[in-house]
Amino acid sequence: MRERVTADPFPFDPFSSPCCRVALLGFGTVGSAVARRLSLDADRTPAVRLTHVLDRRADEKRGRTPLAGVVWTTEIADVLQSDADVVVEAIGGVEPAVAWIRAALACGKSVVTANKQAIAQHGAALLALAARQGRQLRFEAAVGGAMPIVRALGDGLAGDRITRIDAILNGTTNAVLSLIEETGCSIDGAIREAQARGYAEADPSADLDGDDARAKLAILCALAFGLRVDPSQIPARSAASIDGGDVERARARGAAIRQIAHADFDRATSTLTAWVAPIEVPRGSIFGRATGAQNAAIVAGEHSGETGIFGVGAGGDATAVAILSDIAAIARDKAAVVPAPILDSAFQIPNPSSFQISVAEAV
Repeated sequence: MRERVTADPFPFDPFSSPCCRVALLGFGTVGSAVARRLSLDADRTPAVRLTHVLDRRADEKRGRTPLAGVVWTTEIADVLQSDADVVVEAIGGVEPAVAWIRAALACGKSVVTANKQAIAQHGAALLALAARQGRQLRFEAAVGGAMPIVRALGDGLAGDRITRIDAILNGTTNAVLSLIEETGCSIDGAIREAQARGYAEADPSADLDGDDARAKLAILCALAFGLRVDPSQIPARSAASIDGGDVERARARGAAIRQIAHADFDRATSTLTAWVAPIEVPRGSIFGRATGAQNAAIVAGEHSGETGIFGVGAGGDATAVAILSDIAAIARDKAAVVPAPILDSAFQIPNPSSFQISVAEAV
């Protein structure tokens, strides 16, 4: 009698497919963390291999960071002409990042990026190009670091109609505000400490003023509501003027100050209420409990109610987790095609009369 073979219910190892070759653009905080993980985990993940690193100071960094079998270069052409399957963009900014993402897709390579400005401003066009080329563009790392909100909206909650998003989306500002709260230091002192811990750039104004969170919120509005939102359309109030007195007054009311990104969409009137601002939240809420570089989000759906998501939102290691997860998703099926989104531009964003959300203590 022929032996009956029972099928493995979990037959797929994400790294068991033929080798997925990865080229890395940028070797700064994020890029070096990705390279380090790929190098250290090479034995565990042999089917994903780092083959190229592009950096403007390639010669200098190659000497400090030996990576076996990796080609270092300062020329994007070397990456585009290589056999890399996936290009990881970690240089930041809009240009030349967008041009390089476009060129990589046009050359038949899938792309993983942590670049929120590139996706917020050019994501729809880049996703359409990826679909035409039969390749993938993934950007989990562009919003929330290790907090998987992009995948939650794109996959996990895709069966619901999202009505509202409230979130801490900037780990730098959250680190600064929580340091003031914990130590009583000035905002300048908190910024210096956040920089020392690797959570803040030399110039953190884009974080404190809300520009970073506005770009991330625009991406989430596309995923959640199907809207094409220009980040500059989103009203923002800076957190740069928050001081110890503001924090103490909030504490006396049982609250904490956090930079919150809010969006809700009234489909009946095509009205998007969206803003980024430092506001008081209950200390016992998911937002009040988020300290340091942590991010947090509450996503409300018509049928699922409120879903909470939490995770580290800044730093090279946390961002590398999201990038490597996207690489793994591509490695599972390099031929998969993700349809480009159809986004609506026919909506209005009124200026808010106040910056306020309703967050229950129990959340």
